[in-house]
Amino acid sequence: MARRTDWLLVAAMLATWAPAPPLSAQAASPAVPPGAGVGAAKHEDSPVMRIPPIGPSAAMWKVEPGAARPEIQPRRFVSHHKGSFAGRRIAYSVVAEDSILRDTLGAPTGSIFAFSYLADKVSMVEQRPVLFIFNGGPGSSSLWLHMGILGPRKVDFRDVTPSQVPPFRVVDNPDSLLAVTDLVFIDPIGTGFSRYWGKGAASDFYGREQDAAAMVRFINAWLREHGRWNSPKYLLGESYGTTRANLVARRLMGGFLDGTLKGVSLNGVILVGGDGGLSKPIGNDRFAISFTTMAATAWYHDRVDKTGRSFDRFIAEAERFALDELVPALDGWGGLDERAKAAVATRHAAFSGLTPAFLLSKDLRIAPSDYVTALLADRKEVIGFYDSRYSLPVAGSLGDPVADDAAMGQYSAPFIGAFNSYIRDELGVAIDDDYVVIDWINVNLPWNHGGKAEANATPFNQGEGDPGADLAAMMRRNPDLRLMSIQGWFDMFGAVGSARYGIKQRKLPEDRVTEKAYWSGHMAYVGDAGPKMAADLKDFILRSSAAAQR
Repeated sequence: MARRTDWLLVAAMLATWAPAPPLSAQAASPAVPPGAGVGAAKHEDSPVMRIPPIGPSAAMWKVEPGAARPEIQPRRFVSHHKGSFAGRRIAYSVVAEDSILRDTLGAPTGSIFAFSYLADKVSMVEQRPVLFIFNGGPGSSSLWLHMGILGPRKVDFRDVTPSQVPPFRVVDNPDSLLAVTDLVFIDPIGTGFSRYWGKGAASDFYGREQDAAAMVRFINAWLREHGRWNSPKYLLGESYGTTRANLVARRLMGGFLDGTLKGVSLNGVILVGGDGGLSKPIGNDRFAISFTTMAATAWYHDRVDKTGRSFDRFIAEAERFALDELVPALDGWGGLDERAKAAVATRHAAFSGLTPAFLLSKDLRIAPSDYVTALLADRKEVIGFYDSRYSLPVAGSLGDPVADDAAMGQYSAPFIGAFNSYIRDELGVAIDDDYVVIDWINVNLPWNHGGKAEANATPFNQGEGDPGADLAAMMRRNPDLRLMSIQGWFDMFGAVGSARYGIKQRKLPEDRVTEKAYWSGHMAYVGDAGPKMAADLKDFILRSSAAAQR
């Protein structure tokens, strides 16, 4: 089982983990595989997700870490377009190109291939904001955000019941953030068309610190090349990208602890589908963090009584129950009599939609891995981790944490098919190579999250790091830095509750934090939530891009 500080980051978009085996009934208790980190106690907490053995077909895509790779000659594709965004007609250029990364002696180690969307004919271009964007994984490309809501073109995606067969349509996106900011979609090394080569090796990039350093090098090079040192700057990360954003924010500025002073300050950091390591739940608080997402899911699937209540009121009541009743009951569980336990279970069931019998069989310690298999067990269906509005039959599943996930498995084909068509047919990106969407076998599995041996070189907490502390430090050092947290109510990784908990736990300044939760899942922009999220993002950027007046 991955360490707690990494579970959301490793799992989110693109976890290597799998859901628990299906329950035949709610009273059943899921089996625990060896090495899952669960003890022998009868009702021990189950993990968020579980790690299945990787299949033999994965080995066919394994790249030997020490294998020499041919040098990549820099590739550059420029195209020109027009679109209507926020009611304005805007001409823009798309520059899809390699940026060579070099070691401290100047030797090339690899190249990051990024897509830059630049508004044309802008007066005082140095004052136009720049938004640097990456997804998670950590081995995921940025196509999800690229085609989901941020770019000027997007996949035509029918939420909850998407078509799984081509042709997949690419349509104009009038909600694109290009209306207020230039966009730079970054694919980390090992994803998209980005590769290590020359003197570079997998170990130079596939780790928390190594990846952050590569992002800093890329952003600095991009600012130099495009003459945008004085532009308002933003980072937007999704899933593990939230951790990446927090790490990069500190390292862009630099300091004694980072070896050099770089001095790149940010106007804003935007976290989507994750808390970036802000949250460190204490004791049974972890069961409160995911509770509102379970309640939202039960509401969506009509497993609770909605009479006389709006969704917002129901969620507020669920949150109060979790904090005021559930956590205290779990803290004192051993001292409660059976009648008191049953009373709490009944209250829990009224929000979670699970049966009191099942809840008592788990001592009310319900992890997402329990919930996704239990809620619709009577229908022999399992709900999605990435978006619990989605469901699929239990029968026929191979337990693949992505391909068999009720949501992620249905996102993939439309997004990937539309994106490949778009970049090759509309942007003219003529590269005879696979665009790597997510790579578990070569990137995620060997990823170095920071061991104790590194603790003396970097300010790690017990060798595991603390990206949340990095963001908190940056908000202290830069009193004009603003944070926007964007989560989906149906993200079973507990993003809404986790982000809220972390923001309070770190005591981040409330007047500089914007929190938003949308009617969507881990990809909080899917469906009708997308235009709302885009409008909120544009407002956030416009409000924070002017020079601060104090």
